[in-house]
Amino acid sequence: MSNSCEADPDLWFSERAEDIAQAKEACGFCPVRTECAELGKNEEFGVWGGMTPEERRTAQRFLVIMVEELNNARIRRMHAEGISISAMARELSIPRKTLADRLRRMTGLAA
Repeated sequence: MSNSCEADPDLWFSERAEDIAQAKEACGFCPVRTECAELGKNEEFGVWGGMTPEERRTAQRFLVIMVEELNNARIRRMHAEGISISAMARELSIPRKTLADRLRRMTGLAA
């Protein structure tokens, strides 16, 4: 496959599986793939950064889940270290009540 600069620009907005595959293949060699994916993250149509709209939605959901899991791990660690809810809320930049409710759900403990 030729590089993306030489590929037919219509490939990125085609609905044909063959065209989409060619566009995604061209994206594999593109030096601005990451930036393109960022630009297209909310686009309803087209291949952006080597991803179709459904792939971009899946990637976004995965990212949200991963961020939540990282936050939950931080909350668990801080709780295990005995850090107060107020101090945790300040460090995590979330309201104390929101953190207390979340911690209650996570641990079954009253805050």
